[in-house]
Amino acid sequence: MPGLLGAIHLHGGRIQPHLVAAMRDMLVRRDWYKAEDYISADGSVAMSRVHLGVNNMEPQPYRGHGGQVQVFLYGQVYDGQVNGLGPLESICCLYQEHGPDFASHLKGDYVIVIVDEPDHTVLIANDRIASKPLFYLQGVHALYFAPEIKCLLPIPELEKRICFPAVADFMANGHLTADHTLLEGIRWLDSATVLQIRLGNVAHHRYWEFRFEEAARDRGPHYYREMLCGLLRQAVHRCVQADHRYGILLSGGYDSRAILGCYLEERGQSGLETISWGQEEDTPSSDCTVARSLARNLGAHHGFYPLSAQEIMSHFETFVWLGEGLTDFPESYAVFDRIRERQGIQVVLRGDECFGYSRWTTVHDELSMFRSLDLRVLRYMADYRDILQPTYYSQFCDMGADTRRKLSAQCSARNIHNRKDFFYLAARVKHYLNPLNYVKNFALESYRPLLDYDILDFVATLPLKYRLGKWFWRATVVQLFPELYAQIAQRDNMIRWPAALRATPEVQRLVYRKLVEEKSVFTELICTDKLKERLDAFFALRVPVASSREKATAWLNASPKLYSFVHKGVYYAKKWTDKLDYTLDPERLILRLLILATWSDLFLNSPVVRENG
Repeated sequence: MPGLLGAIHLHGGRIQPHLVAAMRDMLVRRDWYKAEDYISADGSVAMSRVHLGVNNMEPQPYRGHGGQVQVFLYGQVYDGQVNGLGPLESICCLYQEHGPDFASHLKGDYVIVIVDEPDHTVLIANDRIASKPLFYLQGVHALYFAPEIKCLLPIPELEKRICFPAVADFMANGHLTADHTLLEGIRWLDSATVLQIRLGNVAHHRYWEFRFEEAARDRGPHYYREMLCGLLRQAVHRCVQADHRYGILLSGGYDSRAILGCYLEERGQSGLETISWGQEEDTPSSDCTVARSLARNLGAHHGFYPLSAQEIMSHFETFVWLGEGLTDFPESYAVFDRIRERQGIQVVLRGDECFGYSRWTTVHDELSMFRSLDLRVLRYMADYRDILQPTYYSQFCDMGADTRRKLSAQCSARNIHNRKDFFYLAARVKHYLNPLNYVKNFALESYRPLLDYDILDFVATLPLKYRLGKWFWRATVVQLFPELYAQIAQRDNMIRWPAALRATPEVQRLVYRKLVEEKSVFTELICTDKLKERLDAFFALRVPVASSREKATAWLNASPKLYSFVHKGVYYAKKWTDKLDYTLDPERLILRLLILATWSDLFLNSPVVRENG
């Protein structure tokens, strides 16, 4: 993903420009990317800004305080004008007035770097939800930072060693839940954090924390509905002020239509561009079919982009190289280039849930709360107990428990449902949804109005009963734009991975080759004979079987309170007898192992310079 990258010498020495140039070249994967380089007067700071040529087109850095303070911005700052000044100049003024606390006075999605030469200080700040990932490595002589892990591979100080706590985290959850990465020594900058580098010292300043008002007074549904409607309109207004070509990622659900309705109020139907993607478009009552029908009724120019499992698997190394082992959700990143080329879209608006998950019926205690967010306990995953080498399995269980304890300690809320919503925003948005979003930024700018600061602040003050099950959110947007909710999709159009993995001999050969036949750092953790037995059983099964999740969902929709009551009884019976089972669907297990094996080849063993996808 484009962004800010660079190196800061910790002892006042000079940074070698060719090193930062090598980091930059790892990021410039499209010939239309724009790059700007910077070296401080004393040579102790070297940076590059790589961008898509859409936002912040003016040259950077902005030079303030007589040219002594340099300001770099990647992303957006909303309402970022102070006394009529532009965003960069406003950031400079806020820094001069508030020092490292300047970011607490900003709203937006951004990474900011400030170089204060007289004070020998560099500040690196991100927004409240770390919407623009930033990774850093603190070496003996310098601190290095970049929006992608692969940019840090050319650094001589980096020892390419696998981080086992991160591997345990990924195995259990399919993404990370802490600030480690799969490479030992490379950290993920925490959300709402300013990294301050001054005279050899590196300090972390946390300028904001998400907290629920657990004793909030109930002002009634009318009050909250009016407030939410205003905040929703304001959030979309902030996103569409520039003269860009916007596209709306349109699904068959509630979130994207709320954004669509506000967009239509702002800009009307003229030139409306909508987008959907999936395995096929014509499945009755599905996301893509409903989206196409809605777009047609609005007179929008609608683009459907087919997702192909075969395309992803045939370019699996590219998927892992670009995704960096941050998510187990396989995507064809080329689809975003196609959207840019075919529809001329520069900015896509998409909805990520601001009210958290609606899975309240399965939340009874801390353990079930995390499970409702699809965060699992390795000790209860029989898959790994069977296929991991016993010593590694025991160590990984301990590592996973330690990561979970640290995560749990971040939240001070007492109510279990408030804790669920906190961890949705603090962990799932940052570590799962953000990586899924940032890959879209390879070709497009991507805005998420529902994660606007003011909406999130509103959610934090909203009494629990209005968040539980998301009924209030859904009722509000349907009342606001009833004409857009005539039909709601009943199923998604995503790739069916059980069938996709079994579809061709080529895919099966890839799985066996990477997980059983080839040797790597990762495969040393595995009992290959036992893994082969599981693979043989999976590929021998040809008849699709309805999963227990599908059956449970039908029951849940029919009677949520009864479902919750029965689920609670069964859950506690299993917990007391220590028979909880967090087994993965076999296709998810295969994809996670395949990603880890491919990642170890690419990031630990291969030469630094690779063909970009």
